[in-house]
Amino acid sequence: MAFSLFNQLRQINRHLVELPCPGCGQYDPQLIWRYDRYFLRVNLSTCRHCGLVYLARGMKGDTQTRFYGQLYPRLMRQPPTSKAMWNYRLIAGYRFSEISAVVGQCKSVLDIGAGLGFFLDVCRAHSYEHYMGLEPGGPQRDHAVQVLGLGEHVRPEELDEQTQLPFAPRLVTLFHVLEHLQEPGKALARIAKLMDPQGWLVIEVPNIGADWPELGLSQVHVSHRSYFCQQTLEALLSANGFYAQSWRQEAHGIYEGNLRVYARLSASATPTVAPLPPSADDIRAHILKQIRPLSLRNGYLRMAWRLARL
Repeated sequence: MAFSLFNQLRQINRHLVELPCPGCGQYDPQLIWRYDRYFLRVNLSTCRHCGLVYLARGMKGDTQTRFYGQLYPRLMRQPPTSKAMWNYRLIAGYRFSEISAVVGQCKSVLDIGAGLGFFLDVCRAHSYEHYMGLEPGGPQRDHAVQVLGLGEHVRPEELDEQTQLPFAPRLVTLFHVLEHLQEPGKALARIAKLMDPQGWLVIEVPNIGADWPELGLSQVHVSHRSYFCQQTLEALLSANGFYAQSWRQEAHGIYEGNLRVYARLSASATPTVAPLPPSADDIRAHILKQIRPLSLRNGYLRMAWRLARL
């Protein structure tokens, strides 16, 4: 089984292609680091045009479909162990509490990338009148639908231009989803059309500008196309109809360096002036300082051992 996994990863590596920046669509990368935690040559880079950190080589088409359908559940251990399930449930309760303290009781929610369904389950328990999730991942969706009994409230699909909803959600959430998307700006623009004009968009992403020494090399992997910091995420929101009303940076929360933004729809059709991203040299130095490829805790040796165990 281990050899099968390594062979599948080698096949994926052979079919990686040059990718544009997910933020601005330009092909102008400045290389930071070549290989991800799965030993795939992803060419982690900074976009010289907009400053976003992203994978300049990655998956498209059938390669991406095969990865998410066959490899991703194994690599991410989906479904998780019983012990991990409890942790996911606690995280969902924590998220609901933190978000409710800012946005209040919204009564309707769309959770994009609903995962195992725990956040929707909490919303249901707090008497949300309308709740829906989108989750293309089979094992995760099965848990939400069958174990939690969310049924038709969790759809087996991704967000796209054809997505239609039976209600305009007052709250839209994306928990560690935006960094996976090929075109995150298009996703935000679609959300802007679907949600309640007075609603809230809450996004969580890993913060590449934070300190993440415990993650090290594991921060870099082929399924994460974008590596946002506050400035580049704010620029993406601004370019697609939103403004950031509030930020939370959690050094030791759900994810080391977790970044959460509370955004609202912009009243003006004209994008606001986005903040300047960190300099390419500064962000490159920051990332290289924390990747630590020779670390026994989270360097390449540890990653190889983890793959062998899988």
